[in-house]
Amino acid sequence: MLNFSDVTASPDERATDHIEMRVRPSDKDRISRAAELTGVKLTTFVRASAAREAERILREHQTTTLSERDSLALLEALDNPPPPTRAARDAVRDYRSRIANAR
Repeated sequence: MLNFSDVTASPDERATDHIEMRVRPSDKDRISRAAELTGVKLTTFVRASAAREAERILREHQTTTLSERDSLALLEALDNPPPPTRAARDAVRDYRSRIANAR
């Protein structure tokens, strides 16, 4: 049987919010059959499946993948950073003049 435990929720967090949605009968039949095959209730199946997909999408959007060329350029810039621009030096000076403990 597949794992349908909610690993993202705190054990103290109770399910109190409600989502209502309409589905085509054929979709409900297919989802119900899948839930039956995995041995969980329909609501558990839908909740876990939606949470898993949401987690995948959030992770995908929080990850930046660089090409090999861009990775090498980033590493080079980290190893040998260019000197700060005049605008950057001015910004640091402005920041330090406004923030007492910025040194």
